[in-house]
Amino acid sequence: MDKFLIVRFGSIGNTLVSLPAVRAIKNTYPYASISMIVSPHIDELLSDIKWIDELIVYDMYERHKSLYAYFNFIQQLRKRHFDVAIMFKRFLRSELIGFLSGAKKRIGFETNGKSNFLTNSVPYIEGINIVKLNMMLLKPLGISSDDLSINLSISNCNKSDIPSFIPELKPGSYKSYAVLHPGGKTVKGIGLNVYQYSKIIGILENQYDLLCFIIGDSSEYNTIKEIIKLTNQALTFPVIDISLKKLSCLIKHASIFIGNDSGPCHIADAVGTPGIIIYPPMYNLEEHIKKWKPLGDNYIAILPPKNCKTCERYPCNDNLKARCMEDIDITSILHYTEQILIRGKHGRE
Repeated sequence: MDKFLIVRFGSIGNTLVSLPAVRAIKNTYPYASISMIVSPHIDELLSDIKWIDELIVYDMYERHKSLYAYFNFIQQLRKRHFDVAIMFKRFLRSELIGFLSGAKKRIGFETNGKSNFLTNSVPYIEGINIVKLNMMLLKPLGISSDDLSINLSISNCNKSDIPSFIPELKPGSYKSYAVLHPGGKTVKGIGLNVYQYSKIIGILENQYDLLCFIIGDSSEYNTIKEIIKLTNQALTFPVIDISLKKLSCLIKHASIFIGNDSGPCHIADAVGTPGIIIYPPMYNLEEHIKKWKPLGDNYIAILPPKNCKTCERYPCNDNLKARCMEDIDITSILHYTEQILIRGKHGRE
């Protein structure tokens, strides 16, 4: 097997958690060529990974939306003559891409008990961490690995470069800092409210002498602006719409990450920054956490105190914060924050 096609376009988190399995392929077949299909902008995030030989961008919503563009994309894949296609994305569209690529061996998860375009299928088992689940896709190839770390590589990522990402920050005017992410598409706007975040930031700055960077995209700017207004702190900075590579560098040098169950928390895990993940109310939350919480002891999960299965307000209206999130006592978040910061300090000594 000389040429592998990895199909894993989609969200940041979904892509990152596939990397340990992709690395295991390269370790088993060091001379093989690995091409990986990813979504726009994620190619930049993965550009420094040396064991991925080629990143292929699939833009299903714009560039490759038309039938002509799609078949031209497929034609380019077929020219590469792949031996094996592995579909980490569990949908019919992924299976079809693998099939049309011309790869003779096609491995993927069963989709609704079916595997129409696969030569080898693996059951998709809920309640297993997604990194371990992805590793199970390699069984038909006889590949296994105990290394489940992501270890995202970022070149030219120095702490001294961070002021270039944030115009308001003066070079040499900061030491340690925290990164907070109050938004995220996957949580649908349900998380801690602006008052809770402002209290957390106030304590981080006053008690732990940390600058605070609040990250998000342009759609979340008003929320971030409101949090900063409530903190009344001179050491809180918005970081809006920076590239994924710069965002990863910013998170990499942070003392702690605090945010929702969304892409940036998986970036934090990938670059080795410890932190706290705040999970929104949802059905089968326990199963969701088993699947998506980063492995290891670097991350603490903060859960809504209510049983969402009996909550009459679920699913929550997009314009209405869930009452159970308002009931979260930030004292527990600060307790775990102190533990993480103390552990980080001892680790540097």
